[in-house]
Amino acid sequence: MTRTLLPLAALALVACASTPAYGPAEGGSDYGYRSQVIEDGRYRVSYRAKELALAEDGALRRAAELATQQGADWFTVVSRNAEGGRVRAGGPSVGIGGGTGGRGGGVGLGVSLPLGGGGSAPVTVSMEVVTGTGVKPDGPQTYDARSVLANVARG
Repeated sequence: MTRTLLPLAALALVACASTPAYGPAEGGSDYGYRSQVIEDGRYRVSYRAKELALAEDGALRRAAELATQQGADWFTVVSRNAEGGRVRAGGPSVGIGGGTGGRGGGVGLGVSLPLGGGGSAPVTVSMEVVTGTGVKPDGPQTYDARSVLANVARG
């Protein structure tokens, strides 16, 4: 029986730890991107992921996609906000117990793994971006859209 439970527990851990693929958010609390046109060449994008780095990359990637879809060469992040990402309580625990009775004594060992109850809470990164064509302006918040698409990890 132990041989059967161990692989199943490992599979459950991998399933809980996997990151959803890049794509649009399907519902109110789903992972993925959302985007809104504010006016011509100005967008609000957000990306919800399991960790900050993935949310940042997802939001930048979506901004680059919108820029290239509209024929723009670059985009500037004019505002950026991150929400969530707090660590929730929970973690692995181990317990050992013993007892006597009936036909003798015994010792037991228990291990608890938080399959979904612990770890980091989801984080959402929101950005307002302005797109443009031609020579990319200097500045740390201005990105070449095609370079972002080529370099940001694809999910």
